[in-house]
Amino acid sequence: MKKIILCSSNPILIKNLYGMLRDEGHSVETTEHPAFAIQKVMSSAYDLILIDSEPFGLSAEDATQIIKTIIPDMPIVFIGSDQNQMTLESPVNLEEIKRTVHSIAVY
Repeated sequence: MKKIILCSSNPILIKNLYGMLRDEGHSVETTEHPAFAIQKVMSSAYDLILIDSEPFGLSAEDATQIIKTIIPDMPIVFIGSDQNQMTLESPVNLEEIKRTVHSIAVY
């Protein structure tokens, strides 16, 4: 079981991913804003962050830089972005997300 932050302001994306990840046995916490994901990382340990590349407020890229400063080895998966990070194309393929989550080792 992995402890995951799912960061997106897209309610359909959250509904689909949250249910699928919980069914896979993972603990999932959701947040709409990347700034809140940073707060969660600072207050608790997580195994993975799934972050929508289209949030409002603090950009996903800026949030990633901050998180990597705090926890350099934190796996972060972008959804719908072409960043130099691990990226999943949009629209989201749930099977691809399952494979990606399972491939990330727990600390």
